[in-house]
Amino acid sequence: MNPAALEKYRTKNKLNCSQLCEKMGRTAGWYSRIRSGKFPLKSKDIPKMAEIFGISPEKLAKEYFTGSKLEDSSDYEGVI
Repeated sequence: MNPAALEKYRTKNKLNCSQLCEKMGRTAGWYSRIRSGKFPLKSKDIPKMAEIFGISPEKLAKEYFTGSKLEDSSDYEGVI
């Protein structure tokens, strides 16, 4: 998960957290937990949030779900 991707688009669209939550029909606590990484954004919320941000759902999903630190924390050294 990459909550920074959500923040990037939220600020780019000049929305404060309350405005985004109102457009999403959610509470400020909901977004706060997502933004802090304590709670994942559910895939069912991606299309609506992407529409608010003016981007495709695929782009938002890719940036949010593949922006995790999996690659950075891998112990794989390429040895077979």
